[in-house]
Amino acid sequence: MKLKKTNSHRDIRASVIMTAVFYFLSGTAAFAASNSIPDYFSLSPEQLLGANVMSASRRVEKVAEVPAAVYVITQEDIQRSGMTSIPELLRMVPGVDVARQNSNTWAISIRGFNNPTANKILVMVDGRTVYNPLFAGTFWEVQDMPLADIERIEVIRGPGGALWGANAVNGVINIITKNAADTQGTHIVGGGGNYEKVFGTARYGGKIGNDSWYRVYAKGNERGSFHSSGLSGGDDNRANDSWQSYHAGFRMDWNGHGGPDTVSIHGDAYHVDADDIDESFSFTAPFTSFIPESIQSIGENIVGVWTHKYESGANLRLQSYLEYTSRNEILFQDHRTIFDNEVQYTFQPMGRHEWIAGATYRLTSDNIGGSDEITFDPDSLTQNLFGVFAQDKITLAPDHWYLTLGGKLEHNDYTGFEIQPDARLEWLPDPSQTVWASVSRAVRTPSRIERDLDIDNLVVGPGVLFPGFPTEVELAHNKDFDSEDLIAYELGYRKQISPAVSVDGSVFANDYRRLGNDTLLTPFFVPAGADPAHFVLPIEYTNGMSGEIYGAELAASWKVNPRWKLTAGYSHLEMFLHSPTVFGFSQETDEDRSPQNQFSLRSYWDINDRWTLDTMAYWVDQLPADNVPAYLRVDVNLGWKFNKHLRFNLVGQNLFAPPHREFGPATSANVSEVPTSIFGKFTWDF
Repeated sequence: MKLKKTNSHRDIRASVIMTAVFYFLSGTAAFAASNSIPDYFSLSPEQLLGANVMSASRRVEKVAEVPAAVYVITQEDIQRSGMTSIPELLRMVPGVDVARQNSNTWAISIRGFNNPTANKILVMVDGRTVYNPLFAGTFWEVQDMPLADIERIEVIRGPGGALWGANAVNGVINIITKNAADTQGTHIVGGGGNYEKVFGTARYGGKIGNDSWYRVYAKGNERGSFHSSGLSGGDDNRANDSWQSYHAGFRMDWNGHGGPDTVSIHGDAYHVDADDIDESFSFTAPFTSFIPESIQSIGENIVGVWTHKYESGANLRLQSYLEYTSRNEILFQDHRTIFDNEVQYTFQPMGRHEWIAGATYRLTSDNIGGSDEITFDPDSLTQNLFGVFAQDKITLAPDHWYLTLGGKLEHNDYTGFEIQPDARLEWLPDPSQTVWASVSRAVRTPSRIERDLDIDNLVVGPGVLFPGFPTEVELAHNKDFDSEDLIAYELGYRKQISPAVSVDGSVFANDYRRLGNDTLLTPFFVPAGADPAHFVLPIEYTNGMSGEIYGAELAASWKVNPRWKLTAGYSHLEMFLHSPTVFGFSQETDEDRSPQNQFSLRSYWDINDRWTLDTMAYWVDQLPADNVPAYLRVDVNLGWKFNKHLRFNLVGQNLFAPPHREFGPATSANVSEVPTSIFGKFTWDF
């Protein structure tokens, strides 16, 4: 069992956000929109497999031709789901574990190791990384852009380090937004309900001259508290986990009068206030007290992209972004600036070879204010990360056999050079099916938490660890903490059975080495003095754990008739971790914090030209480590189109079930029960 600062898995929070100028629409509505109400049934399974994806190989490919476990959430999927946040959308992807710990916190992972601070997936927005370098994970509550502006969400299950670098260990999630030319006009959505109190976005898109487009948006959400799991609930059994989120941003696109150059500039600013419970410790009973707090996250970023297409067919792409983020809570305050540059060159085809090469550089500068309980050594740090990558897709037999070889060489200030190679073999027996196999190496480099964090004053009562006296647990930083290492093997199959039916499956075996774990140092006794007599138990974070994970994932789609479509997904996971115990507590509980089985079934039905009924059912297996029972979640989205400009949706989430936990122990101060949520939403396009 990993000993933590709190019981909530939120012991370390560092953020991606900053200071900005934005506004929230007043009144009982806030607004969000799309250009038009999508015709989901205009896309057959065959056309969906023909959709573009670029995150798997850094080049635009058809889904059916990608030698990787890839799933694309389309804008049509987003609109038909009725979801109001990106984390909830990810539930539909087989192999992705989405668990809501409370109203403002999600635990999201791919192929195991789930936790609110999960650190083995790379999350990007238009190629800009949004995970926090403090702990190499993502705070999902701040990733709250207008859903109508998203073109698609590409999810790559499996390593992506060969192209995207360190921390793309178990998968890559790339949120790709629309070109400004595709979001013209005025779009307004507003609504609210019992837990989605009030939400929405207002967006306007226009044109400048003959080849320049822009859009601006403002978005706001207020979400209520969930049901307390019993430890920290108030008189009304509500947890202290409500939150408010305000965002604004813009995008501009130029196509150079139809010439070879295109330019895109976009930026966002946001402010999130999330309620939470902090835990304070003392050497006298009751040893632990609970302090309500509101965590403030603010941020801003600006991104520029220039692309040049050569007559030869080659392509040059340059991207730069600047981001400032700040997160303020009782235990510490994290302020950081990130400056990132990337260049990618796609060569013209050379016989059987298709080459991509590029280089990346990132500068991160942070300043972390601590407390009596948490300190960082040093408290301010500037880090450099640079690397080069290359990939060659080799045609072995035209239209049938392809071999893709690639890798990234990257240098970080902690462990020096890291190399992440990748090899993928693809076989197309005929145009309707694809078989692929791969072997990859990926690493997760150390974060500030493993290398520089010290935690003091975590106290447990007499008899828990030592008889007669309380024990202070101290986590000491480890300047020798090394990168976690993965060798992954995958096999996949895709088949277009008919124009209406498709299946996609994959199996994998992951071999992990040098995983992080707690190592017990020599305990000692402190006589009474400034503090009462107590034991001290020093803990150091080391690379003493290894493990194997095996699994399978399956997705299927069936267009039953022109008005009815079904999709289904299933995933199975087996985890085997190996680690020393600390005071008889197993550190292998991550085996039981990711569901062994998950199943989803979604139905999309156009009742007639005005009414739609979309139903989603998700079954998730138990989590024995925290005694979370298996649960069935049912979401329903009933849509009514008044006319071509105005639509109303009535959405119910987690229907037909009592409030239940999805992640974390019932004894945790920051774990609550997910209730039934019902809300209405108006969409107006003009």
